[in-house]
Amino acid sequence: MQDYQLEPLWDEGISSLLYGEYERLQKPLSMDDLRGYANEHAVRIGDILETLFLMGIYGSWQYIDEKGVEQKLDEDALNALYAKGRLSDEDLNAFPGLWQPAE
Repeated sequence: MQDYQLEPLWDEGISSLLYGEYERLQKPLSMDDLRGYANEHAVRIGDILETLFLMGIYGSWQYIDEKGVEQKLDEDALNALYAKGRLSDEDLNAFPGLWQPAE
C-alpha cells in the first residue's frame, strides 16, 4: 500500500510567515500587520487573506471581529470575496478585526 502525501490546502510559505509573526509579536494580527507583511515580502494581500480564510475554514486559525466575536468562515464567504477579482482597500476594510491561531 502506498502512502499518499496530500497537498496543503493553503500556501505553506504564507502560513509559516503568519505563524512566525504571531509567535514573534505574541498578539493577534491586524489588517495593518497583514498589509505590512504583503509589502515587506512582496506577496499579494489577496494571497495572504486566501491563506487565512482557508486556515480558518479548516480550523487552524480564526477571525475575531472588532466586537471580539469569532466569525465562522466558509468557502462561500471566500468565493464572495473573490467574485470581482483583485481585492481593493474597501474589501480589506471589511475585516477590521484580528486573526490568530485557533485555540
